[in-house]
Amino acid sequence: MNAQLAKLKTIISDLARVTEAERNAIAKRAFDAVAEMADQKETLLSEFETLSRELGESDLTESLIQELDKIRAQADENATILKAAAEGARSARARLQSLRESELKTGMYGADGAAVKNPNASTFASKA
Repeated sequence: MNAQLAKLKTIISDLARVTEAERNAIAKRAFDAVAEMADQKETLLSEFETLSRELGESDLTESLIQELDKIRAQADENATILKAAAEGARSARARLQSLRESELKTGMYGADGAAVKNPNASTFASKA
């Protein structure tokens, strides 16, 4: 049982490390790294569930439970930040699309009075 508790502590420590690394990757907008860390967390959580079932909840110490609560809170915060970043990216994409569409509707005219537009781009070309 001591070996299992030691392994459980190692898993919790690894979860804390990965969750902190995830937070740093989110701050740096390194979303590929965040995806890799999600896989690591899933593996660690699976190992944790297996060990905790073998041990039973009564063998989990208060300090382990508190550490898990901290990790859960940080993981929730990371998820909230990721959700906000995704929403921001969607909003920016929609705004850029709106700007492109309004560019196409905006008139720019040559000396002869005809609309001047570059057919191969979403922006107008200046022709003098």
